[in-house]
Amino acid sequence: MLLVRHISFYFVGSILVLFLGFTVTVIFAAIAINPKTAAATDYLSSTYLNTPPPVLEVPLTLKIVTFNIADGYLFTTNRHERIRAIAALLTKLDPDIVGLQECFIASDRQLLVDSLKDSRLRYHADYPAATVGNGLFTLSAYPIVEQYFHRFQANNPWYKIYQGDWWAGKGVGLARIQLPSGAQLDFYNTHAQAGRRDDDNRRVRDLQMRELSAFLNESRSRTAPAFIVGDFNTRLDRPDLQYAIDHSGLKSVVTIDTGIDFIFAMENGLYDIEAVDTQTIEGSAPGSAAAIFLSRAPSPRELWKMWFGAGEETPLSDHTGYVSTITINIRASVSA
Repeated sequence: MLLVRHISFYFVGSILVLFLGFTVTVIFAAIAINPKTAAATDYLSSTYLNTPPPVLEVPLTLKIVTFNIADGYLFTTNRHERIRAIAALLTKLDPDIVGLQECFIASDRQLLVDSLKDSRLRYHADYPAATVGNGLFTLSAYPIVEQYFHRFQANNPWYKIYQGDWWAGKGVGLARIQLPSGAQLDFYNTHAQAGRRDDDNRRVRDLQMRELSAFLNESRSRTAPAFIVGDFNTRLDRPDLQYAIDHSGLKSVVTIDTGIDFIFAMENGLYDIEAVDTQTIEGSAPGSAAAIFLSRAPSPRELWKMWFGAGEETPLSDHTGYVSTITINIRASVSA
């Protein structure tokens, strides 16, 4: 009996040592990889900053989507079922431009692209950065002629690994989109620091909103209509978001309360941009595993349920998506 206990203790101890060793190895490897940003960042070299595209000459109506789809390893389940259902829903909604957040996994992004083959969303842009990527993915019915990324310098520290934000290299991605008329549109997609009831995180997000505002002001072409969508992890009545609104001329183009997920237009004196209608994007799909969505590292019990739990009907995401129908009209002083 004593021998059995000794063997069991040795076995458990060996597993624990291996797990800790693996964890430490992953952390140190991530610290080496995390600072890297593979996305294009030199927006000052943009052709369209030096030679602005032509202004829009006729009114335009667009359907724009923002949706945090919670697609990532270890903290969500039923990814493939949800991706296919999201693609089917986007095909039915038929938007012009889509900004997705937490679309972290390259193979799932490809599955989404493949599943959208019968839709108009034939163009896409992602912004590779950091250990797991920032999860930003933009889809468009029109060609994307340029793309740039600003990675937030402000981020929560590496030792808060369990929170997840440090791994992602969060920031804001720009896609310049060529419209059928020959004019262009500047489309930004972002995902800011989550609060998690942590005052330090809120201070990080405050700095991120200042970085975001500076990037918007410096990188947009000025003659093109411009929009920014995303999971801002803050609300309209809070000072961090209000700073970006005030300093970058952001105007909400939704007709309902969208919580922390927003669609903004950027006013530039050339266009009157208004929201006509906004709808929620929700739904579910049959899942092969338990339906789990986490915003932190899973507990052992949660891991067990993820790996071995019975299949459940799963929501498309732990976020609601939004699609807004928006009109862009040319101001009389511009068209005269």
